Amino acid sequence: MGINTLATIAIVGPDGTVTARKFIHLAADIDHRDKLGLRIRRKARLTKKLHKGFCKPLYRKAQNINKNIAHQVSREIVNFAIDNGADTIVFENLKGWKPKGGRKRSGLKQRFHGWLHRRLFDFTSMKFEEIGGSVVEVYARGTSSWAFDGSGKLKRSKKNYALATFQTGKQYNCDLSAAQNIGARFWAWKLKLTHRKDGRSLSGKSSGSESRMPITLSSLWDWEAAHVCVAS
Repeated sequence: MGINTLATIAIVGPDGTVTARKFIHLAADIDHRDKLGLRIRRKARLTKKLHKGFCKPLYRKAQNINKNIAHQVSREIVNFAIDNGADTIVFENLKGWKPKGGRKRSGLKQRFHGWLHRRLFDFTSMKFEEIGGSVVEVYARGTSSWAFDGSGKLKRSKKNYALATFQTGKQYNCDLSAAQNIGARFWAWKLKLTHRKDGRSLSGKSSGSESRMPITLSSLWDWEAAHVCVAS
């Protein structure tokens, strides 16, 4: 779940192969919700003391829009998983998360975004578990800030927050890189490459950069390459 794109999905295999990708963003609905938030902020500025139930109808409308968005997006996620033969949908655990999307992002937008994430997770779980699938969460830290190819920390563009530049100079969609890392963390746990809450590999006990590197998609490539060498 990103800032500029509501949901970015990747189908990731245990060997690190990415077979499908999808971006979901209901721009019109989100714009409608955010305009309601702007109306609430403007009304709040005109009032010295906010009474109980302040702007309750506007809050209710915004929350209903969020609920509708979550239902639509969760259905798209589940359908995408079914179409690609996935039996597990993986989210990052964003408990206590505060989104950062530049200076213009208001606290009210952040709260709306947080509410939407929780509903999206709940609705996806409900829909997918009804047909026998499973929905899990993985540790979130580092999924967006580390490049999926193992090249190190990435740098986001100040003009386009969704665009990332890797240390190799490669430019890539930050949300897609994160989605692939999220999938990799699930497989790393399944393959027992990690059982740590910080999402780091079990290998490497030194204080060097390798031991501080969190699980990324490249971790599965390295694991697969090592097993191919042993098998041959």
